[in-house]
Amino acid sequence: MTLKNPLLILLFLCAISLSAQTDGPGIVIKTNPFGFFQAQYQLGVELALTETFSVQMAAGMIAGSGFSIDSISMETFTSEQSGFIVIPEIRFYPGGNSCEGIYIGAVARFKTATWTVLGDDWYTKNSKGVAAVLGYQWYGDGLIVDLFLGPQFKSESTEMFDDYLTEVDPRFVGVNGLRFGVNVGFGR
Repeated sequence: MTLKNPLLILLFLCAISLSAQTDGPGIVIKTNPFGFFQAQYQLGVELALTETFSVQMAAGMIAGSGFSIDSISMETFTSEQSGFIVIPEIRFYPGGNSCEGIYIGAVARFKTATWTVLGDDWYTKNSKGVAAVLGYQWYGDGLIVDLFLGPQFKSESTEMFDDYLTEVDPRFVGVNGLRFGVNVGFGR
């Protein structure tokens, strides 16, 4: 195994040493349990950089099956989805205890998923967006519960494939509601 970017490794080691200087957890590993219901399996890592700032990176895969209905023939088909999701975030903890308490976060989100029906690609949806969230992360005996809420802006493009139609439908969704969620995990 070769080290391709020693500067990146050095920055990571510096961040770990800085995280040891906070009163709360310095490294947190968490997941979104509600993502399982949407066939999104994510794992996130939050790392305290200073007493008031942390960075988080969540990534995961999208994999699952369901049923789809053809709107013309009204036939029911088994569909499968596959793809990935990446969510980087930076957080500010005004209470001075990174990874614990009230925080303000800036979030980016990148997602791509392909739905397949009867072995053929049906459509692919790509989305990217940003959000500002207000959250609270509770820490006790190594357990983490992270709640967050805030407005999000999203841009999507959908590429559809079938016997009669192949089109690209880009659109800007704008403020499409709230980004909210719950993550659970552990920290040290």
